[in-house]
Amino acid sequence: MSEGRQSSDSLPSADDMRDVLDMHLSRHIGDYETIFSDDDGWAGDSEEGGPPVDILVIHPEGERQFAYICSFGCSFQALRNKMEGGGEFASPSVEFVLAAKQNSDETENRKSLNLAANIVRQFAKMAHLNQVDLSPGVTVMFSDEPSPLFEGLDFTAFAFIQPRIPADRFENLSIQIGDQTTQINFISPVPVFSDELNISKSDGPDALAHALETGGVTEMIDFSRASVVQPETKEETIQKTGFFSKLAGMFAKKVRT
Repeated sequence: MSEGRQSSDSLPSADDMRDVLDMHLSRHIGDYETIFSDDDGWAGDSEEGGPPVDILVIHPEGERQFAYICSFGCSFQALRNKMEGGGEFASPSVEFVLAAKQNSDETENRKSLNLAANIVRQFAKMAHLNQVDLSPGVTVMFSDEPSPLFEGLDFTAFAFIQPRIPADRFENLSIQIGDQTTQINFISPVPVFSDELNISKSDGPDALAHALETGGVTEMIDFSRASVVQPETKEETIQKTGFFSKLAGMFAKKVRT
């Protein structure tokens, strides 16, 4: 990190923010290493869109068999969101976090870590480029009829959730430097299944956020997890659809509570 680089006229310097973030991460989960530094972005001559973004990782330690990945740079610019009827409003500054499982297979560990780091970095830039609503339960699709994000898996979109793995009160960080106070919110973009995506479409983001939370979904990238939507039981199906339509009804879905 270059000495004394600035974030914006309304925010503390990058160096000051990095110091506070360092303490925040260490207090809640562990010490980090910078695995990617956006040197071109910080220099102002990057060909990429969006703000410069570094990637920080807290490696496994002790019983914690996962890496924790955090962006650094997205929060340096206030997010601008469009209001209904026109105009814009500034959202709280954010950084993105994900966790990646790690085990004894170094090749798989590297793939898992790189995937989480790339997702975090791209969302940190996309949040500015596309004015994404970052509220829990909001989904991001890459086409009107989304196809699987990953080969052989039925994850078709990302949904934002609040991080749950670190210690309590991790998701919000207030930075007080002089008479300036800056709040950073941490948010996690997690892959969701088609039937989970349909919850947001039919019942709204709050319903999806609740379903993912009660279903135990965290910011851990977990391709082996089950959907939080499950088939109805035979008894529920008969009560709902009647005997003659029970066969079709058995394929209906509901949110696990």
